[in-house]
Amino acid sequence: MNIGCKVHGHGPTKVLFLHGWLSDHTIFSSVLPYFEHTQYTVALMDYRGYGTSQRLDGNFTLDEVAGDALKLAEHLGWAAFHVVGHSMGGMVAQKMAIRAPERLTSLIATTPVPSSGFDLDAATRNFFESSATSDEALMEIFNTLTGRRHSTRLLQELTRKARASTSTPAYLAYLEAWTSTDFSNETMGLSTPTLVLGGRHDGAIDQKLLAQTYLTWLPNATLTMMEGAGHYPMIETPFEFFTVLEQHLAGFGT
Repeated sequence: MNIGCKVHGHGPTKVLFLHGWLSDHTIFSSVLPYFEHTQYTVALMDYRGYGTSQRLDGNFTLDEVAGDALKLAEHLGWAAFHVVGHSMGGMVAQKMAIRAPERLTSLIATTPVPSSGFDLDAATRNFFESSATSDEALMEIFNTLTGRRHSTRLLQELTRKARASTSTPAYLAYLEAWTSTDFSNETMGLSTPTLVLGGRHDGAIDQKLLAQTYLTWLPNATLTMMEGAGHYPMIETPFEFFTVLEQHLAGFGT
């Protein structure tokens, strides 16, 4: 299996982490130490064009990521597992549940883009596309996503890491994927147990949008809002994020 992946622990509860558009697997690094190695096996995957998979060519579509993720889980010998999908990764997790519902124990959709995508007007799309080369534009995106609450230094660091984590072709192709792909008709009635985690200060994916999409279309979905977080609860409020995640996983036993 060529797809990039970091595996930690050797426990019976299997958890696959899927990152978003502006990060690679390291976005989850702050919560990784809290997983008990004898209880959890945690896999952090990098999409084609990102992180440890940055040199892998591909079509850079959501279907491709979902296929790679299912193949990775099979390679790891996982018969059933949980999926934590952040942002764009929330769309990928739903794709996986559609394709292999018997293998996904639950979804943890974290500040997730809905299966209907996230439509952008022409001016906003042009601005987002400019962030492929403009650090100023990318910093502004991070500023909006985190509720305009954090220091310039933090925004600069997020921008530096995002720039280093992906290739430009992948960055632009995945932008098209998460904004323009609509498979909501396939997710309506999807029965996989789903915990939706929202960020109270998220400047894009707010509680209303999550209620109108995930909570409306997925009958076994529940919503928890992270009060101190924006779009990145795993780095903005790691203790709260891990606590809610661990409580959810514990409800399924081993």
